[in-house]
Amino acid sequence: MALEIAFDKIADVYDAQRAHPPAVATAIGQAIMAQIGSGARVLEIGVGSGRIALPVAAAGGQVIGIDISDGMLAAARERARQAALVLSLVKADAQALPFADATFDATLAVHVLHLLPDWRAALAEMVRVTRMGGVIIQGTDWRDPASCVGLLRGQLRQAVMDLLPGARPPGAGAAVSQHLTKLGAPAGEPIEAARWQRTVSPAEVISGMAARIDAETWALSDDILSAAIERVQAWAQQRWPDLNEPQVVEHRFLLTVSRVGGITPATSE
Repeated sequence: MALEIAFDKIADVYDAQRAHPPAVATAIGQAIMAQIGSGARVLEIGVGSGRIALPVAAAGGQVIGIDISDGMLAAARERARQAALVLSLVKADAQALPFADATFDATLAVHVLHLLPDWRAALAEMVRVTRMGGVIIQGTDWRDPASCVGLLRGQLRQAVMDLLPGARPPGAGAAVSQHLTKLGAPAGEPIEAARWQRTVSPAEVISGMAARIDAETWALSDDILSAAIERVQAWAQQRWPDLNEPQVVEHRFLLTVSRVGGITPATSE
């Protein structure tokens, strides 16, 4: 049983979990456009609040974003207005895209494929609407799994699985790259678009979980979340003498590029 997320309910806190520092966002937008070329037409599925689409637009992309959440689209629309950037936003299902074949130079997916009931259908749609020789780009936020953030998120996930036997978080994993190869769009090696650090205490991480800022909490009921946080808190108190002591957490943003037509893109350091 996969846990489902109602994105309209978490649109207001999405940026608190996923937002990048301004300089990092700029670097990510530039790294994505470096794989595509200035002026390219880019489709982002699951555009969310526009945290990736807006830097891509700022770096020279003509960005069309789709999402099934009215709340997310409203957030993206407002952010685009504040930034004085142009985003074309459409309410649509990534598993049945309302665009003609070969419409886009690139199709972008960041933290969305694993949430879809039929991610294979979404991949087929992404390939269909991307021109021959165009690219499909997957973006991933990486956080050091040995950091307090990584350890606490692991404990939260374990607590949820213990409290809800048979439940599992949504996921597609490595099977995405395998399926893209079958669709004629083999993936290259991950490219590091940005690297940065932030300082956070275990207490702040746990507070964020309790406030549903952490994505791992979005699908949980209030009762399950409360019980899971209690277990995470108890574990953390055993792990760290002072939960308020700040710790450095390393972050990276990685791109995986697949070229439609079977040409594996070159990688860069």
